Amino acid sequence: MKRLIGIGLAIFAAMYAMAGGPKWMKAATKSLATLCAVQQQGDTLQTYAFFTDNTGTIVAPFKPIQNARQAWIKWGGKRYEVCRIAGFSSLYNVVRLQTTGIKKNSCLPYTQQSFVKGETLYLMPQGIADEVTQVEKAGSYDYYTLKSLANPKWVGAPVISESGQVAGILQAPLTTTNAPYYALDIRFALELTIRSIDANHADLRNCSIPKLLPTDEEQASSFLYLASTLKPEERITYAEDFIRLFPQNSTGYLQKAEAQTVMGSLSDTWTTYEQALKLLPTKSDEILYARARAIYNKVLQQPQTNEGWTLEQALTDINEAIQKNPQPLYTLHKANVLYAQKQYNEAYKHFMELSQTPMRSAEFFLYAWQCKRNLQADNEELLALNDSALVCFAKPYPTEAAPYLYLRSNTLRDMGRLREAISDQNEYEHLMVGQQLTAEFYYQREQMEVQVRMFGPAVNDIQRALALAPQEPVFHAESAVLLIRLGDLDTAITECQRAAELDADFPDAYRLWGICLREKGDKTGARKQLQKAIELGDTLAQKLLDGLAE
Repeated sequence: MKRLIGIGLAIFAAMYAMAGGPKWMKAATKSLATLCAVQQQGDTLQTYAFFTDNTGTIVAPFKPIQNARQAWIKWGGKRYEVCRIAGFSSLYNVVRLQTTGIKKNSCLPYTQQSFVKGETLYLMPQGIADEVTQVEKAGSYDYYTLKSLANPKWVGAPVISESGQVAGILQAPLTTTNAPYYALDIRFALELTIRSIDANHADLRNCSIPKLLPTDEEQASSFLYLASTLKPEERITYAEDFIRLFPQNSTGYLQKAEAQTVMGSLSDTWTTYEQALKLLPTKSDEILYARARAIYNKVLQQPQTNEGWTLEQALTDINEAIQKNPQPLYTLHKANVLYAQKQYNEAYKHFMELSQTPMRSAEFFLYAWQCKRNLQADNEELLALNDSALVCFAKPYPTEAAPYLYLRSNTLRDMGRLREAISDQNEYEHLMVGQQLTAEFYYQREQMEVQVRMFGPAVNDIQRALALAPQEPVFHAESAVLLIRLGDLDTAITECQRAAELDADFPDAYRLWGICLREKGDKTGARKQLQKAIELGDTLAQKLLDGLAE
């Protein structure tokens, strides 16, 4: 948008040029201001704006604000900063803004009246009479086409009724030449508000001016939640606004502290939590819980964290929270802290305690399993926890049960119960349909299938592993092992050659190659490949070579 100049002078001139105009003209002129918006790239755009109340709220075109890093108005020879966006519509190019520092300003009342074709409206800043030529609808509001050809400089100025009430805001013409003025119903602009979903609105992602929080507490809380993806500095601004609006709601303090933690301002974070504990004693348990979580997460991410941020402090906070208001959520966090401190016995007790509450879930048995594994528990005890986790799911198992099946299959494998382990892995694969499993998964299952002589499924699995990781020499060698068992020596030799090409120092490739040649009666070739394996440190190849010599 081309920078507009001379707006302030035009306002000044209008105060004198219209001395003989309508009686409301002086008040209308005093309600005008110049909006200046510094864009992210550095240039400044200017446009008209006008006051809609006596406390510094203005209405203006939206486009200068859309990419602004700073904005202010010039009014009465002074500068006043724009502090908040109170409502906006990118579709209709209109925005409501709050300014700061103005004790009282001039404004005209607005009309509730709808105007019809042929009626007279006055265009500011010059107070020129114009005629409505067409009325359309913007939702339930009016959108007027006027008779006069538009001057783009006046966009953003008010349109006034004969009785001296604001009827609309002048809009930009659709074309740059020979286009009429348009005016948007002022009621549309005045009723614009910020909703919770506007926290991350795409049309304001490049605007650095904060939005005005919704006045409804629930909406404001939702706004803070949705704003959690914004920059920490922005989150702190909104959290402080929330605290001013709802001082008895702990959400503002917790969001502010969370943003400060992200910024690394641990001392500031601690101060915020302490303020919250002092001002909201009835919410102390949830504040202590939040601080315990913040400390726990920070210590895990940055073990060298200081300023009193230790697992011991996290445990102190969560113990105090439990003392004030015992509930499973707090117990869960205590168990997590104990686990991080490697107090596995105590952590296990709390996870199992949680399994007896309404919060019972497979996750708690998984955590308990991890505790017992770290305590070197026997496989029978681990399997019992695996089974308890799966009991939390109804059959047929949902997708959420997949990781628990895989974990149980590993326990069964360690116990030598291979067919049961394979069955769990088959169910896991079924639940993971549509998601690509790893080559390692198929290779591990193939290893178990070979041990229980399930050669058909084993061949399928090693081929799947090769399809996913064709550059892995171990998989080619494993394929050769199966092919030797099935008597397909020529294909087995091809697999051995491929493994050797991928890793010239892989002794298994040469040993298996030698075995294939021996079975085909080529003792000379077999000796050559076995000798190569021996040179690479393969002790099994030496025994095979000795047997071949006999």
